[in-house]
Amino acid sequence: MIAASATIPPYVIEKTDTGIQLNIIKAALIDQGLDNIVVIYMSNKRAEQQLHSGKVDILLNYAGKRDSGTYPSQPVLSYKNVAVSLKKRDFAIESVNDLNNKSVLGFQHATAYLPPSFAKGVAQFASYEEVVNQRAQIDRLMKEWVDVIVLDERIFHYYNINYSHSLPVNIHAIFPKAPRPAYFNNPLLQQKFDKGLVAIKQSGKYQQLLNVNGHAK
Repeated sequence: MIAASATIPPYVIEKTDTGIQLNIIKAALIDQGLDNIVVIYMSNKRAEQQLHSGKVDILLNYAGKRDSGTYPSQPVLSYKNVAVSLKKRDFAIESVNDLNNKSVLGFQHATAYLPPSFAKGVAQFASYEEVVNQRAQIDRLMKEWVDVIVLDERIFHYYNINYSHSLPVNIHAIFPKAPRPAYFNNPLLQQKFDKGLVAIKQSGKYQQLLNVNGHAK
């Protein structure tokens, strides 16, 4: 049983039960003979509770403080969070400090996932909001309702490629890459998963799944 957020394509796509992150996790499990896989979609907070209570076996993304009963795997992949602004605004953004006095729109729980300097810096922004629907971030940037959006680069490309009124942008790589393990409540299952992850990397399957949306980084 895998608990996943339904709001992070191309990593997880609820409609098709696929996505880069989900497909890699499934492939590693299947390599180890674990092919009876069910994915349940819910909020990150509820997913954490379900993992702790043993109602699910695997959690994709974890923002809370881990207790001793939670076992992270080796990184499944890395997210690459960036700041995005319209090219015509010609913003020079090389660090979090350069977001000062700008209106910024982040993804849900961005202050928990991003480095502490971001959470501390929010007070200096002209305004700061977070949204669950990340397509709305692209919409509000293109309509010039906000100066900057903060999100993962692959997620940006996923939504922007189909956005009908897209404008040229600058992508500012001001955050370090964020390795994302899967989280388990059973250390034996976690170890088995890690073996599967190594195996699909060696076979070339991993790279094939990573490249599926054409924006491998």
